[in-house]
This record gives sequence, structure tokens and C-alpha cells, in this order.
Amino acid sequence: MIQNPPDATQFLETDTAPERQIDIRQYLAVLFKYKWAIISMALLAGLIGLYMAIKAVPVYVAKARIQIERDLTTNVLANPISTFNYEFYETQYQMIRSFGVAELAAKQLGMLEGITEPGPAADAALAKFNWRDWLPEALRTPARTPTADEIRANRISGLRGAIQVNPIQGSQLVDVTMYHTNPQVAADRVNAVTEAYIGFLNDTKFESLRIDQSWYTSRLDSARDDLDQANQELQDFYERQGLLRGGTNEGGASLQQRRLETALSNQASSRAARQQLERVYRDISNAREGRGSLETITELDSRSVVRNLKAAAIEARQEVTNLSQRYGPKHPRMIEAQTRMQNSDVEYRAELERVAESVVADYRRAVSADQTNTTEVEAAKGEIRRLDRNLAEQQKLQDRVSTAKAIFERLQSGEATTDMLGTGQQRTNVTIIERARPLYSPVRPDKKRMVMMAIAMGFMLGIGLAFLLNYLDNTFKGPEDVERRLNLAVLGSLPKLKQEKEDKLQPMREFREANKSAFSEAIRTIRTGVMLSALDREKNVLMVTSSVPGEGKTTLSLNLAYAIGQMKKTLLIDADMRRPMVGKAQELKKGKPGLAGYVSGEHSFEECVTHSESADLTIMHAGKLPPNPLELLASKRFERMLQELREEYDYIILDCAPALAVSDALVVSRLSDAVIYLVRADATPFQAAEEGVRRMRRANAPVLGVVLNHVQARGRGYYGKYYRYGYRYRYGYYNTNYYHDYYGQDRDT
Repeated sequence: MIQNPPDATQFLETDTAPERQIDIRQYLAVLFKYKWAIISMALLAGLIGLYMAIKAVPVYVAKARIQIERDLTTNVLANPISTFNYEFYETQYQMIRSFGVAELAAKQLGMLEGITEPGPAADAALAKFNWRDWLPEALRTPARTPTADEIRANRISGLRGAIQVNPIQGSQLVDVTMYHTNPQVAADRVNAVTEAYIGFLNDTKFESLRIDQSWYTSRLDSARDDLDQANQELQDFYERQGLLRGGTNEGGASLQQRRLETALSNQASSRAARQQLERVYRDISNAREGRGSLETITELDSRSVVRNLKAAAIEARQEVTNLSQRYGPKHPRMIEAQTRMQNSDVEYRAELERVAESVVADYRRAVSADQTNTTEVEAAKGEIRRLDRNLAEQQKLQDRVSTAKAIFERLQSGEATTDMLGTGQQRTNVTIIERARPLYSPVRPDKKRMVMMAIAMGFMLGIGLAFLLNYLDNTFKGPEDVERRLNLAVLGSLPKLKQEKEDKLQPMREFREANKSAFSEAIRTIRTGVMLSALDREKNVLMVTSSVPGEGKTTLSLNLAYAIGQMKKTLLIDADMRRPMVGKAQELKKGKPGLAGYVSGEHSFEECVTHSESADLTIMHAGKLPPNPLELLASKRFERMLQELREEYDYIILDCAPALAVSDALVVSRLSDAVIYLVRADATPFQAAEEGVRRMRRANAPVLGVVLNHVQARGRGYYGKYYRYGYRYRYGYYNTNYYHDYYGQDRDT
């Protein structure tokens, strides 16, 4: 028997199939599936947009054009080089939209006239209807009547919010625009805003000049005092240093620099002499302390006198050595030679002492000279630092005088300039190029655009809903879904058939009546796969089941039996003892015995079967339904019957009840060589098929593969339009009331 791999259940829990690449046909198929819903949504949105366009109030536009030039008349303290033109013009645009300009324009238009504090009459009129009266007492807030100032501010804010400023790129021209339902009102308000802006600039400029003039006057005396104080502090510094006005300490600094250079040169010479004598001095000190000998100091031997005395002593000692070989110690010549040797040694050592003492004296003089030169260097450096501090203080005082003088001169010039500008006539830097005129052609609403935008939004909304519904659809669409979800091979796909309302069982006879249809070709493909998988067995028992009722397992069983019957001797048994359909498809009488009668032994085999004339096919329908179908299928009699029939027929096909509805399929699968699991496209939920296959695998059923039924023709898309014929299960998971639908009664009953 065909067995499943040991770890087959893992594939129902984890998705190990490779990720599919994006296929544009899938998206087109979704759009084609919901095309009428998308079109309906777009048409509905278009009708709504048309209604809104018809009901919309026409709006008119008025536009005035002005020229804004940069005012180069700035106060003298400001940087004469401008920063960025963008900042200046952006400031002007904000000024046009400012509250002050809107207030001046509202006054000019008379919008602020006749505003009074609301009295009792206004309160009574307002109290005639108040929606707050319908609220509960706890949520009700007392109605508040706006004051005159609030009404005034609201009118100014409304006018301000309607102002639009549109600069013309690359020029000094600016368009001031306003929209209103009355074209004349729009033109009057735009003209009032431009005139108010010019007046606002004039008022601001004169106010700025007045403030500048006052500021210059107040700051001029203070600047004069600062300049006098800076000059006095500089003069006091010159007197302390003994310099003339305009003199410097540069000459003294030069002398001190030369003094420092001389001191540094002397310090280097004395330090070199000291370092040269320091080692000889240490060797002499060590010799006198008994840690050496003066004779080993090479610097002392370099003196000529010491070198001559040392040579004489060596010569006398050599003479004594030569005479000792010829004469005895008491020989007169020997005594004379020893006397000369002793005298030479005494003279040599005495001269070494005198030379060593002179070297010690020279070293002490060198140390004293080095200390003196170091002191002179530090003194020169200190004097130079003092002169540098004086120069820095002098420069600081001079800079302070220069700064105070520049500020005083600028303040004098600024005061004179503000006096001149204040007494003369000032020209504004804003010119009205074109005044606003009323235009009687409305700019809004653009009815055609509104309708088109509504239709476009409807299309977008419909497409979004289509993809959302497709994403929420948890049914099988094609073979890829089956292989990815169930990890089973797809034996074939059966196309959807057009059903006649009068004959709903016609698909069960499709192979017999329409032998050359696409459906029949699909059945032959499935037949080939089944027969190729059973090449090693001469006798085969095939079981056909599905997850839930209504998926078409009987249709597959009958048509596959006719197809195999054309090549092999075949027996079809209707083992669905709950709701059998084979007998109905054969249009047999209700009283004809079938599987139940044959297993129980009440009827013979020939009494329980019918034979096909078009194929080597024998059909055994369910017959009379027993009260305990599961016990009948699990009995030894049923097993012996299959063993006997296996010897007679090449193929036995068992049409069993759905795997999720009852346990009949799990019991019969033990007696089968292969199980064909049927899944209905666009109807069977993923969860139902996964649970059914999981049950079959737990029972060690030899699941051969899956047949995908009721597949929509894909001529105009990858999936086409999904269609469900008579399927009882709802979107999401399978219907929890499937037991009642299958048996006609509740499970408990």
C-alpha cells in the first residue's frame, strides 16, 4: 500500500514552499473578478459627485497685481549689504496677510460699522432655538452670546483668511487674490486690501523713522562721553609710560631683544664649558676620596708638563730595572739610579696635584658663570614680557578710541539722515499695477472635474475593496494553493460545468455523455495519474473523499469509474451510507438493494449491482441506508467483501462520506490502496481541507493526491470569476452546522 512520508504532518503546520514571484496576471484576475463591483462603485461615486457639483454655490475670483520693490533706505547702523531677497519678499507676503492690514481693509469696506453689544432682544432671538436644549442636563452648557469685540475680531479674521498672495516667479510682481460668491464684493475687497497694505507700510515707515530719530538723539550724548573717556585713558597710559602721543615701545623692545640674545649666547658658552669640566671634576673628586687615581685621568696627562714628568719617571724606572740586572742594590750607580727614580716620581705626583687643583678651580668658575648668565637671561625675558603687556594695553586703548569714534560718527550721520527723511515726502516701494475688476464667470465649482475626480475615487475605492475581499478569501484558487497548503500532488483539475436547472445531476454523467469535452479530458488526465501510480499492483482499491459535502466527490467517482472502465475491469461502490448520490445519478428505484444488502447477506451480488453498456464498469449503489453505517463499514464482512471483489475486479472505486463530517472515510481508508482527496476551487476553505488531510494522515491513510474540482475557465485571466454552485459553507471556516445539512438532523438527535 502507498504510505505517506513519516514527517508529512509537518507540512500542514509550516509553509516550506518557496515564495511565489509576483505575477501581474493575479492582480488583473482580481480586478476582472470584481469588475462589476468596481464599476458600480465608480458610477455611484460619479453620481454623488454630480449631485454635489449641481448643488455647489458658484464662487468668483478677483485679482489685483502690485509691484513690490526693495526699499534701500535703511538706518546707517544696518549692514549695507542685504542678506537674502527671499527673506524680504516673504516678509512682505506675510504683511499682506497680517491682521493689521485686514483691519484697515475692513474699516475701509465698512465691515466694522454698526457693531454693538448684543442686548436682551438678541438673547431672546437666540433663545428661540438652541440645539443644546436637546442634550441631557449634565452635558448641557449655557449658550454664550459673542461680544462686540469678538464679532469685530471674527469679521477681521474672516477677511484675513480669504486673502491669498501669489508671487510671480522671477519678478517683483505679486497677485493678491480673493474668492467670494459675489464678484463685485470680491473685487472691492481685493482693492481694499492692496490700498490698506500700502497705507500700512507708510504708517509703519513713519513710525520707524520717529523711533529711529528718538533713538539717535538719546544715544549720541552717550557715544560722545564714551569717546572722551577712551581718549583720556589712552593719554594717561602714555604719561605713565613716558611716551609721546603716537609714540610706541618698539625701540625698547628691540634693545631688550638684543640683550636677551647676548645673554642666551653667553649662557650657552658657559654651560658648554661647565659640562666639559664636570666629568673631569667628578673623576678628581673620586680619586681624592680613594675611589680612583689621578694617574688614570687622561685629561690631566694631556698637559705638557705632566706628560714630560711622567716620561722622565718612566725612563728613571727603566734605568733602575736595567742596572738591577748588572749591579747589586748597594752599588753606587744603582743607588744613584734609585735616587733619580724617587725624585722623578715625587715631581710627577706633585705636578698632578697642581694640575688637578687648577681643573677644580676652572670648574667652579664655569659653574658660577653659568648661574650668572642664567640670571641675566631670565631678567631679559621678564623685561620683554613687561614690554609686551604694555604694547597690548596700548593697542587695546587705541582700538577702544577707534571704535568709540566710529560709533559717534555713525550716530551723527544717522541723526542727520532721519531728520532729512522725517521732514521730506517719502515714496512708498509698492505700486498698484492692475486693480481688481469683477469677473462674472465662476471659477468654482469645476463640475466636470468634480465628477471625474469622484469617479476616479470610486474606482480607487472599488479596487481597494476588491483586493481586500480577495485577501480575505481563504479558499483554494489553483494548484499552487493546494500544493502550498496541503503539500500534496495535484492529480488534475476539473473545469466548472454549466448546469441545467432541471438536471443538477448532469455533471455526474459528463464523461459518459460528452466524451470529448474539456471535463472528460481532465478525467482522462486523472485516470492516467492514478494508473501510473499503481503499476506495481494488479488489483487496486481507490477511495474518493473530500472535506465537506457538496464538493463533487460523487461526480469525480462516477466519471473516473467510467474512464478507468474503458481500460480495466472496474467496480464503483457507493460507500457514502449517509447521503448516497450514485443511485440518484443512475436514476435507480429506491427499493433496489445495494451495498448494505450485499454486506448483510440479504441479497446476492447481481441483485445489488448494475452494469454499464459503454464501459467495463459495474456499479453498486448504497441501497437501503442502515441505522449504523460506521459499524457496517468497519465490520469484518465489509473487509471480506472487498477481498473477494479485489480478486474479481482490477479497480475498485469507493465513494466515501466527507472526512470532516463523519469517520467513515478514516475507517475505509485502511482497506484502500490509495486515497484521492477532492477539493472544490473557490469554495473549500484552507482550514477545512487542512483538517481533513490531517485526519487522514493521523489514520495512516495512503493519500495519493488531490483533485481540484470546479475550476473556473481562465480564458480572460489567471483565476477568472469565482463561482460557487450550491456550496453550503460560509466565508472563513466551514459551516459548523454541516452535520444537520448532511443528515437532515442534529448531531445530538
